[in-house]
Amino acid sequence: MDIYTNPPPSTYVTGFTKVFTMPTDSGGIPAVAVNRRNASLVVSGYTILILFIFMVGWNLILSIIMAFWPTNLDPNRYVALIALWNSGESMNAMKVMLEYCFKIIGGSPSADGALPPGDRRHSDLEENVPTDPKEPDLSQIPQPSENPKPSRRNKKPGAGNLWWGILFFLIALAMWAGNNAAGILVAGELLMGNVAPPAKDTIFYPDVPKYSRSDDNGASLAKLDSLKAPSALRAIGSIEASDVTVRKRVNIVGIPKPSELQESEPWAGRDYDYNVTGVDMGLQNVPKLTLQVKGSCHTDYTWLVNSTNEGDTYKLFGKDRSYTAKFQPDVNFPPMVTVEVDVNSETEKTAFAMMVNTGGLFSYTSGSDAWYFTEPTGSKEVAYQVRRKRPVLSCWETRRWHLNGKDVATDKLETLPGLNLHKVLIEIFKFEFALPRVVSMSRAAGTGALKSATFSVAPSFILDAGSSSIVTDIERLVLASWVSSRNVLRDTTTFEGNNMDDLARGGRGSVEDGVAKFVIQSGDVGTLSVRILISVPVILLVLLAFDLCLGFILKREKLKKHGILHRYIARGNALHATQLYRGLDEKIYDGERWEYKISVIPAMYGDYNRQKTGYLVGEQRPGYAAVSPRDGARGHSPDGKGGGVTTESKPVPESNGLGAAEITPSK
Repeated sequence: MDIYTNPPPSTYVTGFTKVFTMPTDSGGIPAVAVNRRNASLVVSGYTILILFIFMVGWNLILSIIMAFWPTNLDPNRYVALIALWNSGESMNAMKVMLEYCFKIIGGSPSADGALPPGDRRHSDLEENVPTDPKEPDLSQIPQPSENPKPSRRNKKPGAGNLWWGILFFLIALAMWAGNNAAGILVAGELLMGNVAPPAKDTIFYPDVPKYSRSDDNGASLAKLDSLKAPSALRAIGSIEASDVTVRKRVNIVGIPKPSELQESEPWAGRDYDYNVTGVDMGLQNVPKLTLQVKGSCHTDYTWLVNSTNEGDTYKLFGKDRSYTAKFQPDVNFPPMVTVEVDVNSETEKTAFAMMVNTGGLFSYTSGSDAWYFTEPTGSKEVAYQVRRKRPVLSCWETRRWHLNGKDVATDKLETLPGLNLHKVLIEIFKFEFALPRVVSMSRAAGTGALKSATFSVAPSFILDAGSSSIVTDIERLVLASWVSSRNVLRDTTTFEGNNMDDLARGGRGSVEDGVAKFVIQSGDVGTLSVRILISVPVILLVLLAFDLCLGFILKREKLKKHGILHRYIARGNALHATQLYRGLDEKIYDGERWEYKISVIPAMYGDYNRQKTGYLVGEQRPGYAAVSPRDGARGHSPDGKGGGVTTESKPVPESNGLGAAEITPSK
């Protein structure tokens, strides 16, 4: 997990109208940033839109099946059409078509017709089915006096129906799975991260050349170090919390101990390398820009030229330049590291040295590390003390910018082909990476640079030499260097200028838009993809338009009597469950009692008990039982007031072998 401190809300810009480019490894993506709560609401809303898309898409698929699937007057295919058309959604259709396939597999010629004479497989079930008194007795519905003759011989379900059933099942399964997967995947693509563009007025970077003078006894350099100290400490602190995550981005390997070293000279050496990409630094325009860093550090005992009670003197870089680390048997001094750079080293390969002041510091525990090698003090209060003659850590590092197969030195960044970067950002990168990041960060962190400092507590800085290690110190600094390099631009929104000259504003008094072409990270915002924000509603609207057009076509009456369009209209209207019920109702009552026959929802108006054929409800028609209205239908009571109609099934005399029902109106 990457640990960072959320910047103040005033340092970044949010809003659906504030479009920016979110850098990714594959390029920039148009995005907007909103607060975290609004981002969650948007994601939830778009998840619902995805559900609507698949609902409408399923309706369109059913329309295609209704229009193009040939039924060949096969009852099994009509059953499949009715089941699909009234399934409602893909999951129901999937279950229905699975059952359809099983029925087709286990079908027989008699399975689709009436039971043979004497077969009572279902008779006990029918006799024991409880009857709802509110429902009409189905045995009393009008029946024609003669049984209709089938117009087509029953056929055994063929393999073709099975394959069609499997195909429809797979389509329904794909739509169901796609619906669930899209709800998850699209939400992940919509909420891309937690970055936002900076508020350009909060960007500040000091005029480094002005504060790099050497004629003021180091006062200007001290200002720069104090300005950058908070960011350096944040980088080191993030390593304490996310060491494992950062190690995935930094490669650190040990260096074998040379054979000429004595046993009394503890050895430590590390090679390291890492890349910091434009995505890591938040660059909107050039996310593929990469800073390639490679370096090495190891202990060197040959630089020690003298050791006295005052301290140890080193000849740095094998030249006349010297440094003295004071021997301080005092509990008032914390462990610190001093970094010196070889100003005469190559531009691309910078040599530097790291010296510690641990000689003479006291420790509760014994240690054998190169920087924390102890000896007994003979005191009962503090038993150990770090020895003199601690070795120097000799290091070198190279840094190069890489883009589109080309690379240049850090001081020639502007010559890199294809670089789309504002000149102020180029200057910031030049100043920040002029020296190894380990050097600049160690100087800015001060007493917090060494991990051993965390084991000692002021005011008495007594070490825990047994837990301290030069390897731990250097690895932590290298890891923090990657974090600090990544945060170079983000830190410009957190610097406290304190009336220092601002390079970002220059002489114009305001920061140009191109300077703010980067992003900063905050857990209080959510980054949304503009592409998803636009494409999902557009897709839904297009599908809805098609669906509305098909619905309009279904309501057209004056169309040709043949063709795919006519087939779709005929099936689409006739096979709705509501229209099937209307047809059954009009067949039972032998009259056209319904309106809106080409709509999903038919309706009945007027007197329910009088039919357009002229027969009153309850009258006996030749060859039919008396017509029986449904429970709750509107009728008339004897006193002329409207009332409900109660159906009572009573024995009636035999008439052509058919039963009849007596209707008793009541209030």
